[in-house]
Amino acid sequence: MKPVIYFLHHSGFLVEMESMILVFDYYMDPAGQVEKLMKSTDKPFYFFASHVHGDHFNPAIARFENRTRGYFIHRDCRLLLRDSSLIHSMDVGDTVTEGGITIHMYGSTDAGGSFMVEAEGLTIFHAGDLNWWHWAGEEDGDNRDARDAFFAELSKIREKKVDIAFIPVDARQQVAREWGVKQYLSHFTASLLVPMHAFGQRWSPSYEFRWLYPDQDVWIPREDGDSYGGDA
Repeated sequence: MKPVIYFLHHSGFLVEMESMILVFDYYMDPAGQVEKLMKSTDKPFYFFASHVHGDHFNPAIARFENRTRGYFIHRDCRLLLRDSSLIHSMDVGDTVTEGGITIHMYGSTDAGGSFMVEAEGLTIFHAGDLNWWHWAGEEDGDNRDARDAFFAELSKIREKKVDIAFIPVDARQQVAREWGVKQYLSHFTASLLVPMHAFGQRWSPSYEFRWLYPDQDVWIPREDGDSYGGDA
């Protein structure tokens, strides 16, 4: 089957694949997609948490322990399970292979890290809070440092082509909202781009973005529980 992507909330996504289900940065799931799938399939679940911030990591994911094959979490996250062997605590630069999945943790320009995941012949990138964080009203020097940090982290990403890329496109950045995503796409190609971390108005790609990347496939979720893909 072709993967099906479900939007949970904010930066949280579920990717259902042929033999497994990947859940990234579960924070809230108002539509209950995780529990619905746990009831309708016996596929193993794998959870990922890019960093400890409350809008990316919810320790309540421990309640899914009985259906989860592994938790891949940044070392700053604390998770209490009955079976601690399910926890893979990762730091930037680490690579873990488990159950047919290879996970490499890249860096961030905020807390934690970002995930490059290879499974079933697909490469999935979840950026976490790795972004060009430029804020109006901040000191010029601080914004330059943030820019330089972003480009430094971006240069470390070895993979030049990914199948699915989850990238922050945050409305609070106003005119700088698209700066980060444009640089991602100048660094590597993504068969499908999925914006996240909106914090406000849903993203509508600018004319400049559409002119620069006219053939880019983009899925912009409208509401919690939306899905994309599959064989239909």
